[in-house]
Amino acid sequence: MLTIDSSLFFMLHNLAGHSMFGDSLIIFFAKYLLYFVAFIFGLFIFQSWRKGNISKLYSYGMAVLTAIVARFGLASLIRFFFHRPRPFLVFNISHLINNNEYSFPSGHTIFLFALATATYFFNKRLAYFLYISGILIGLARVAAGVHYPSDIVGGIVLGVFTGIIMHKYLKKYFTLRK
Repeated sequence: MLTIDSSLFFMLHNLAGHSMFGDSLIIFFAKYLLYFVAFIFGLFIFQSWRKGNISKLYSYGMAVLTAIVARFGLASLIRFFFHRPRPFLVFNISHLINNNEYSFPSGHTIFLFALATATYFFNKRLAYFLYISGILIGLARVAAGVHYPSDIVGGIVLGVFTGIIMHKYLKKYFTLRK
């Protein structure tokens, strides 16, 4: 009997492979939506810079730092000790995008949820956009065959945790303003 994680994986992965348009949409969300989200985030930074709002610029910088720590610090550390192969390798199935790193946690999801959580403390509307984007990207990466649902959930939990901890740390030691 398949586990819940595997069952959910196959339910989402079965969305792929039915049409060129559907597969293109999954690939866009799984691989390229992050660049669009980064561009939108950059527009908010540019707007704050143009207005001379140093406090907001500092907050955006700290949010980016938080996301980088989550993705390239915490996620990389976990992957160093915990080697979970990608589902397309385990089940020997087709996949829409390639990735040869370990699967847990989702780097895209931990990055976006850490960024969203750190942003939530000073720009809730942008944070909601980031959270929704993170969920869409995570689901698309499962459908593309490169993540299990638990990789996405793990990325969400770890990203939110990192965002809260970093916000408290930075607020305490660098007087981060809301």
